[in-house]
Amino acid sequence: MVRRLKIGKIKLTFVFRHKWDRKDELRYNSEFRDYRIGLWFKKSRIVGSKNFNKPKEWGNNLANDYMIGVNLIICKAWVSFNRGGKSLNVL
Repeated sequence: MVRRLKIGKIKLTFVFRHKWDRKDELRYNSEFRDYRIGLWFKKSRIVGSKNFNKPKEWGNNLANDYMIGVNLIICKAWVSFNRGGKSLNVL
C-alpha cells in the first residue's frame, strides 16, 4: 500500500508492505527472503523541482530526501519526505 500526501512544498509518501502482498510480473517482492527487525533512517539527495527541465543544472539543484522506517518479521513500513524534490509516480 502506497499513499502520497502533499502539504505545501513538503511531499510525504507512506509505504506499507507485508509478506503476503500480491506478487505480479511488474514487481517481484524479494524483500522478505531474509528476516530483519529494527528501526532505520536513510538520507539521500534527489533532484529538485526547480529548473527540472535543464539537466545541466541538476547538480546545483539538489534536495534532501529523508526516510524513516521499521522492519518487522512479516511487514515493513516507512515514510519518505522531502521539501522541493521532484518525484516520479511509477505504477
